[in-house]
Amino acid sequence: MPDTLLASPSAEFPTFETSDFAGEGSFYFDLVRLEDRDDIPRGFLHRHNYYHLLWMTRASGTHMLDFAHFDVRDHSVFFLSPGQVHAWTSSVKPYGYVLNFSIDFFARMFPRADDVAKFPFFHPTRGNSALYLTPDQHDGMLPLLDEMEREARDRAPGFADVVQASLLILLTRLRRLCPDNEPAGGVGPHQALTRRFTMLVDTHYLTFSTIGLYAEALGVSERQLNDAVKRTLARTASQVVQERVVLEAKRWLSNTETGIAEIAFRLNIEDPAYFARFFKKQTGLTPGDFRKKYCSPLA
Repeated sequence: MPDTLLASPSAEFPTFETSDFAGEGSFYFDLVRLEDRDDIPRGFLHRHNYYHLLWMTRASGTHMLDFAHFDVRDHSVFFLSPGQVHAWTSSVKPYGYVLNFSIDFFARMFPRADDVAKFPFFHPTRGNSALYLTPDQHDGMLPLLDEMEREARDRAPGFADVVQASLLILLTRLRRLCPDNEPAGGVGPHQALTRRFTMLVDTHYLTFSTIGLYAEALGVSERQLNDAVKRTLARTASQVVQERVVLEAKRWLSNTETGIAEIAFRLNIEDPAYFARFFKKQTGLTPGDFRKKYCSPLA
């Protein structure tokens, strides 16, 4: 059974609201083999409202994820959080796995925000949305995927607990391979505060109008927050928020039917002309030029 596609009255790009690859019932976790799906890969821009992990055993192509381009090749792994926009292609029949897990399932695995922050590949601003494994690294983790596949298929009592444990081990082993994996002594206070801040930005960039509101929510002063962000990311806190606004603008612009003035309004920018100047300053492209470049499917 394919993902459930949300039909939007505003003609937005497709959003897959639920996934039930594994069978009947409410969506919580599922897993399928890429080679078993005729509708994968999907070369058109779309998003998922759940976590999405692509495990490529064999593939060759391109993956555009939030308008950054990645090579698709053997032994590559891609991580998507809810709301990210992506499309990918392969010139050969892909082999591997797709893992989908709901926000509720993820929250059960990581009940504290600080736990989620340990996994940088689920934070778009961290730049770890893709990992390229060696053949040995790939083959060494396959038993975990096989175990999850059996559990998701058989759904024996307690299968969700086994899946959760196996997935946590898989993600932890992948985390060890991230280029900016935390040092043995753990992250310092500046890094920890910055991680909490970037997570807060992702959910409140449209509702928090000042950096002071972020600082208040995090229990620090505005100066402490800016200092931590500058030390960790070499950018100001305001720049991080602006980058998140630009990312959402890019997502909207990839839809050919939503007007630029409407996009500006949705981003709480009242003046479309100011929005156009702001967007070009951040990206080097006008909103219209960006739309022309990204509105068509991947070749």
